[in-house]
Amino acid sequence: MKGLYYLAFALLVAVGCAGADEIVCEDAVLNVQVESPVAPEVVVVCHNEVLPFQLDDQGCASVVIPAVDAAYIKLFHGRESLRLYVEGGDVAGISFKGGRMASTYVFDGEKQPVVKYLNTVSLVALPDEDYACTLSEYAARLAAKEADAIKLMKANGFSDIGSFEKMELGRIRYSYAAALMMYPVGHRLMARNPLYTADDDFYAMIAGYVVEDEKWASLDEYRSFMAEAMHVMDMDGRDVKDIYPKTVAQVKYAADNIVSGRIREILIHHIAATYVDNFGVKDITELDNLYSTYVKNASLLASMQAKKDRWDLSLPGKMSPDFKAEDIDGKVYTLADFRGKYVYIDMWATWCGPCRRELPYLKALEEEFADARIVFLGLSIDKDKQAWEEMVRSGEMTGTQLYLGLQSKFQEAYRIEGIPRFILIGKDGRIISNDMTRPSEDATAETLRNLNEIR
Repeated sequence: MKGLYYLAFALLVAVGCAGADEIVCEDAVLNVQVESPVAPEVVVVCHNEVLPFQLDDQGCASVVIPAVDAAYIKLFHGRESLRLYVEGGDVAGISFKGGRMASTYVFDGEKQPVVKYLNTVSLVALPDEDYACTLSEYAARLAAKEADAIKLMKANGFSDIGSFEKMELGRIRYSYAAALMMYPVGHRLMARNPLYTADDDFYAMIAGYVVEDEKWASLDEYRSFMAEAMHVMDMDGRDVKDIYPKTVAQVKYAADNIVSGRIREILIHHIAATYVDNFGVKDITELDNLYSTYVKNASLLASMQAKKDRWDLSLPGKMSPDFKAEDIDGKVYTLADFRGKYVYIDMWATWCGPCRRELPYLKALEEEFADARIVFLGLSIDKDKQAWEEMVRSGEMTGTQLYLGLQSKFQEAYRIEGIPRFILIGKDGRIISNDMTRPSEDATAETLRNLNEIR
């Protein structure tokens, strides 16, 4: 399992150097030691991804962050967390006592002053009530807060510690820019002026933050602001409110207006990945078309595929989605009723000619495996239940026949748009094949014969 987490982390953090052939990025290594652990793992959070790393018997874990330019991360243990910053080539260590992380941690590495700063100094937000101010007044107050934050940061003397001062300037700038982005909504609420709309001055202020800086592309704050700016700056699409059309419009605007190839890829990935994380992969053909056209970086593509796979309920190795279906006598079955045996599922309908042509071959399989630990299960997706009943009562069908009905959640989970469709489920309920070969194919019988403990 640790290897899988490492791979996921590699895909996640490698976007810090995505598409930038001129930038050479190195790994960063963080060695963690926990005294008296309160949990079996430490958890790293970066770019909204949550990745656990198991502690060994001595309470140690090694977190390798591959090909990183610069990254702000959070390290969790139990309910406690610390903010950290790493750059490519860093080798650092952190130790702490379980349950007392914040008060006992010791960070050993060049970025020690940075880590102390990140965990003791916080950005001060303006109160929500300030949204009642005019735009110019609000922007001036934000600028003052930003200046104060920059002054505190520079007073700590980070100019000779890697790229941190540059990165922190970006984090501060775009943290306050996010508050400015919210001004039209905030003003309508706090000024009790529901008819207020943003004017040219507002859009000009936002445009001033739309800067293509490849270093800042590693910042969540920069990515989030720039993604939303792709909506605000889009004169044709800024009034689109529904989430999916807005997402598509943001990607189109980024594709047409961002000059830097690296930043364009990262922003399009950020916009599309955020949508997939939150809303899944159903009916996103247009978004997929745009993404595959403009994003070519292998790490980004693999990261997006991993996100999609989390939504794919029918991947081999996962527990199969369940169903409720009834037999000819009205008895209701679920997949759990067949646990302990392999299940070869035939998704079919009475009106489907190719389905009916498979019936003799299916019957031959049932005869060959009559004494085996396998169930041959027909799930009808007929709209006309009576037609199904008549065919089952005719005696033409064999095996276990159940009526599932049209457009079931089971059918949706397996994304079944055409039939016949065959599925093979293991004795433990896990998916072996979500698109199994047909009974008429020689490979089907051979696959079944080679199943572990089929007899």
